[in-house]
Amino acid sequence: MATPLIAPAKPRNARSKRALDAREPQLVEKNAKTALIVRTNGISEKVKVALSELNQLKKPHSITFSKANEVRPFEDTSSLNFWASKNDASLFLIGTHTKKRPHGLIWARCFVGEVMELLEVGIEEVMAMSSFKGIKSNTGSVPLFHFSAVEPHSNLWDTHPTFTQFKSLLLDFFRGHELDGVAHKGLERVVSVTIGGSSSLDDQASKEGVEGAVGGKGKAAVESVIGAIRPANANQAWDEDKSLPVVHFRTYTVHFMRSGLRQPRVELAPHGPHFTFSMRRSQAPAAEVWKEAMKKQEKKSAASNKKNKNVDIDEMGDKVGRVYLNPQDLSKLQSRKFKGLKRKPGETDDAEEGGDDAADEDGEGSSKKRRA
Repeated sequence: MATPLIAPAKPRNARSKRALDAREPQLVEKNAKTALIVRTNGISEKVKVALSELNQLKKPHSITFSKANEVRPFEDTSSLNFWASKNDASLFLIGTHTKKRPHGLIWARCFVGEVMELLEVGIEEVMAMSSFKGIKSNTGSVPLFHFSAVEPHSNLWDTHPTFTQFKSLLLDFFRGHELDGVAHKGLERVVSVTIGGSSSLDDQASKEGVEGAVGGKGKAAVESVIGAIRPANANQAWDEDKSLPVVHFRTYTVHFMRSGLRQPRVELAPHGPHFTFSMRRSQAPAAEVWKEAMKKQEKKSAASNKKNKNVDIDEMGDKVGRVYLNPQDLSKLQSRKFKGLKRKPGETDDAEEGGDDAADEDGEGSSKKRRA
């Protein structure tokens, strides 16, 4: 890995040391990752809408740069490394637009403050949240992802490196805090990501579906996605060697309806945004860096012997333990206090012993006198 541009400052106290340790990579990342939304010079309207809509889905774990920046991630990543270290962010979403590659989005992921991998997609179609009627979900809700594909691309999510990388980036980009379980009421959004289909809305079924979605017509709104990903011809032949199929990104709101049973009936309504992406350039991470980033915590087996300190086995085979204690001060030992055991001021142990003998003699003499 390359040498970082800024050397990490040495902690001056325990508080700053804990802050630096919290910024380092963890074996188990339980918190949501911060993403930086960056735009370059001269971006198109499609890119502006896409950055704004994806930022709405990512909030509040996103930081948007208001000014345009001259960034070329595939050629030089020094600026991204600097921003990642300064803002403690590990994800980037960069909007670009050039004559050779129009309407582009670049997804970047960092590790230890340096860019690890890059993936560029092209925006073929975009529909903002404002195009769909209905109540919008709350900010900060984590969506449920559903990955699917039409034939013959059913296994691309697990076999093709570009689609596998895109799936990993999406899940890492929108992940939230790690939870043990999710309540029904906590599920507000569903994101469906589908491979294949047509990138244009030429067929009449797709047009009617999208019109129904914009108008908020219940069933027609839900079926709009099916129409959008359906090929124009049933016998259409896909040629994967020339170009990769497009990816449809659709967002829905979850509604729980009465069903007469214990479990509610679930309905989906278009929420937005809707995107259609085309795959472009990609830069895979180095094997060593990827192995280090994917390191998992070792599971302790029950059969393994636990190492206990100061425990030995003697010659007879008995287990012997050593316990180190400080010498005990018996003068400060707390005991029950009786009135007869209290010392008088200025009285010593010898005086007490003599006084006891004298008291015994006096007691005996007085008793004799009384008996006489």
